[in-house]
Amino acid sequence: MRAEAARRAAIGILVVTVGSCSDSTGPDRIFLNASLAPGPENVLSAEATVRAAGYGSAFLRYRRGDGTLVRTPAHAFGADSTARPALLGLHADTRYEVEVVLADPGEVSVDTLEFTTGTLPAWVPRVTPVGTDTTPGYLILSIPDGPVIVDNEGTVVWYRYDPDITLVNFQAHASGEYTTFGLTNDVRAYRVLDELGRETGRIGCVGYETRPHEIRVLANGRSLVMCDDFRTEDLSPYGGSPAAEVNWTVIQLLAADGSLLWEWHTADHFDVTDTSFTTLEGVTVLNLTHGNSIEIDADGNYLFSFRNLNEVTKVDASSGEVVWRWGGRRNEFTLLGDPKGSFEQQHGVRSVGPGEIQFLDNSYEAPSRLVRYTIDESSRTATLEWEYIDGPEVHTQVGGSTQGYPDGGGLVSIGRAGRVVEVDASGHKRWELTGIDNLYVFRAQRIPSLYASERSGTQ
Repeated sequence: MRAEAARRAAIGILVVTVGSCSDSTGPDRIFLNASLAPGPENVLSAEATVRAAGYGSAFLRYRRGDGTLVRTPAHAFGADSTARPALLGLHADTRYEVEVVLADPGEVSVDTLEFTTGTLPAWVPRVTPVGTDTTPGYLILSIPDGPVIVDNEGTVVWYRYDPDITLVNFQAHASGEYTTFGLTNDVRAYRVLDELGRETGRIGCVGYETRPHEIRVLANGRSLVMCDDFRTEDLSPYGGSPAAEVNWTVIQLLAADGSLLWEWHTADHFDVTDTSFTTLEGVTVLNLTHGNSIEIDADGNYLFSFRNLNEVTKVDASSGEVVWRWGGRRNEFTLLGDPKGSFEQQHGVRSVGPGEIQFLDNSYEAPSRLVRYTIDESSRTATLEWEYIDGPEVHTQVGGSTQGYPDGGGLVSIGRAGRVVEVDASGHKRWELTGIDNLYVFRAQRIPSLYASERSGTQ
């Protein structure tokens, strides 16, 4: 036995016995080694490699500068007796002492590793919050050079350099994954990323070009995507080209393996004359629908937003039949309590409760506004609950997003205006970010955690 102990010590193996968590007949629990490597996409993260036997998982612990003890989620050991817990949300230019803990059964600290973060690159904005926000979690900003994630103090805790010539659309999903849109091997698709920003797969439309504006990856791994359906059509009856290129929107439901489960064609339900454009005279290319939002309503059916129709459409998720059309030339609703009396060019449609819908009314003219309505489907009325206007001149004709919060509040990004604001349940501003005034923030999204295992269920 002494010879065996000496041999193990000589090759750096630690045999750990936890008294109350083991018995004399159980196998030895052995710690082999641990190391930390910098994250692959930013200087604020790292990945540990922990090798051990007899334990189910490993996690990391460290203290922030204020003394707060932080514990990462546990990562299970694989068949190779290796666990790889990630270390996320670190601050730039900071030295950390990271404790390696083996768990299941029990918990035992087996090593302490040192890790020093690097300096933020120049393209990452320095943002400052104004106001008081008790909403837990972090805020994703999709800006031209790639996504940036900040905490409630405005400290950057994650980023990924990922510019795109179309737009940067970075989203967190109920599956726990991230997606970003981009060009890979001459094919435009959504790249699926893990919590460290590494690409793990791709999602794209089947038989059509993938639209960059919205994707929803569900908790079961299925995804809803928007596609471009280009058709040559005769617009001469309306003064346009007899061989015009018309872009309709298709929505597809894909299985986790990327195969097609269901699809819905705007061309089967809409008409060229539904367009919001005042004339088609001389038109040779027509982006007719411009789908930009996918949402699952409280009753399980779908809400789709079509910017160039000024319309939100509800579709039965089973039959594909149109339940109703709201806004634009085929509007079926009466707006009540809305001083403007209409909405245009909308983005970020979200269901925030049974019969409640909010979105960014981009509007043809300033100001853009965050609006929330109560929908009565039987009477076909939409009653304005409140509107948030950031300023009389704050306007973005394109881009932007919204999100509802469990406490009734919400989040809005006002696209090219570079404004990101949180409001309370009455639509009053309670928190905002400054330092992004000159940036196109296509999307802002609140997430509860940087870790995928804690982020499942993100809307």
